[in-house]
Amino acid sequence: MECRWRSVHNAETKCCRRADSSGYCIFHKENKSREENSLFIYLIMKEKISDFRGFIFEEDFIIRDVVNYNYLKLNFDEAIFKRKVFFNKYEFKKTLSLNYTDFRGYITFESSIFFENCELTKTKFNKKYIANKAFEKVHFNGQAFVITSAKNLPRLEGIIFSPCTKLVLRFVKYSKDNSLYGKINYRIARTQANIIGDSERIGYYYYNERNYASKMMKSSDYPRYSSYLNDKFFDLLSKYTIGYGERPWRLLRITLIIISLFAFLYMFCGVKNANGDFIGINLNKIEGYSIKEAINNYIDLWYFSTVTFTTLGYGDLTVSTVFGKFLVCLEAFSGVTIGSTWASLVIKRMIR
Repeated sequence: MECRWRSVHNAETKCCRRADSSGYCIFHKENKSREENSLFIYLIMKEKISDFRGFIFEEDFIIRDVVNYNYLKLNFDEAIFKRKVFFNKYEFKKTLSLNYTDFRGYITFESSIFFENCELTKTKFNKKYIANKAFEKVHFNGQAFVITSAKNLPRLEGIIFSPCTKLVLRFVKYSKDNSLYGKINYRIARTQANIIGDSERIGYYYYNERNYASKMMKSSDYPRYSSYLNDKFFDLLSKYTIGYGERPWRLLRITLIIISLFAFLYMFCGVKNANGDFIGINLNKIEGYSIKEAINNYIDLWYFSTVTFTTLGYGDLTVSTVFGKFLVCLEAFSGVTIGSTWASLVIKRMIR
């Protein structure tokens, strides 16, 4: 009888080894006895296994004591480590794959050397050890270190990257309580992206770094509460208007909202054209306007709002009321501010 193990993520991947009464082979079997765990390690070394997909490690695993033979690739995809894992002081001469791997205990890569790539997709780490510097003193000489959607990813501090290594950190999220580690890891990713000139991802890393730094802001860290409110206000303003400078297209949406809002307000104060005709809605005669007339007036006022926002000032439409003049000044100031912000963001991205 063949082992019943099947890959959850690839239906064509299965185990062809013989199973015991549990329905699984010794590599994919849970709740192994002490003797079975010893046999488990012995068979790995005897068969020089490098494909550990779906293996269940129930005892402490020290890779340098077990994998001391040549291999083409180390594949630990979907493996489960129930106890401590020591990937430290080891030379990974080929690619290491840890996709969908579940580390339920302590893990360390300290002082290891990577000569090729390392992949971590939806890898799970124990939240208890999220603050550990699991990669301290690691020398990464490979081409790419790719981390995607990893859960509870420990701190990446201490990794020494080669000038050619690409660090890819995508969709890795942290709770508010662990924002510090998100800030640290995305800062490391941004620094490495700057070194290798990976301009495509620098903005993404910077946004996430600032986002987690924002979550760490506390009033207790400021001498005055007013200082905290001031910094928090401008931080949120920067986040939701321009995405900390990395999502400038948000300004386009805000621009359209501002122009449309002011056009609506001009409906009630009204403007005059070159012939002195009133364009707007007279609140005393509001019941006399049809929907078509209201729409036509709004279109004219949207045009006036756009001209005011961009500070073109054609002069074909003007306001005469005090409230109208106040709105024009406010919208013109908003337009100048947003226009200069947009220009600075475009120049920043062009320079990058």
